[in-house]
Amino acid sequence: MRLFQKICFPLALSLAVALFGIFSHLSVPASTQPDEAGIALPILMYHHILKETARLNEYTISPDEFRQDMQYLQDAGYTPILISDLLDYVYDGLPLPEKPVMITFDDGYESFYAYAFPILEEYGFPAVFSIVGTYADQYTLADDHHVRYSHCTWNQLALLQESGLVEIQNHSYDLHKTDQGRRGSSKKPGEDAAAYQEMLHSDLLKLQMECSEYLSGWVPTCYTYPFGFISEEALPVIRELGFSCALTCRERVNQITKDPEDLYHLGRFNRPHGKSAQTILEAAG
Repeated sequence: MRLFQKICFPLALSLAVALFGIFSHLSVPASTQPDEAGIALPILMYHHILKETARLNEYTISPDEFRQDMQYLQDAGYTPILISDLLDYVYDGLPLPEKPVMITFDDGYESFYAYAFPILEEYGFPAVFSIVGTYADQYTLADDHHVRYSHCTWNQLALLQESGLVEIQNHSYDLHKTDQGRRGSSKKPGEDAAAYQEMLHSDLLKLQMECSEYLSGWVPTCYTYPFGFISEEALPVIRELGFSCALTCRERVNQITKDPEDLYHLGRFNRPHGKSAQTILEAAG
């Protein structure tokens, strides 16, 4: 299995990172596409799922819409994969499916646990679930829960990770906001680069450590940029912390080669209410 090339976690995380290498991964049929051209990988980005029609919008769809998307992926011959499958392909030469797709959910909403996960189980499809640490902490302690606004607790996240269908990834500990002078995890205008990188390192490491603690040693391998906001000074920190890839919000089909650099700029297609995965993927080619 893959060994991370650069790890600067504290000693408390070292064992978790080492143990990650022995985790089993999803087995998928071999791709027949040539490595030189790359393997086309569209990634779908979901956020929230609710039943109330009045609440559906650019980032919220209904359970029926999500089920229809999964049925389309199955009928069209797509094979959903995880980040771990990409890493196994790039670093270990393990095959990818002939027609891969990735299903991702951002923010860690409890609606994923309530509505999306049962549908994923029904189809046997895996998904990447990027969480925000402060939200997980808040709703683990809160008595007030409602699928309309709640986020998953650490107990729920542990159950999802243990299912083998859900891969928990890092969406920052406390940078999923735009109202404090910073847009997501991007650098503020005029901010000193060293200070920015120290802040980012501290924030991302905090969630890495919480995941290791609450998810039986699981350490996220991918950073999902909040709102897709990116600063060039962020990438060295992401590499330094041992992340092997990053998810953006650039709407494009990825061409996956054996170059590890490809994995730090993965584009995704947002799935809004009223625009099906079929429409998105057919338009993307």
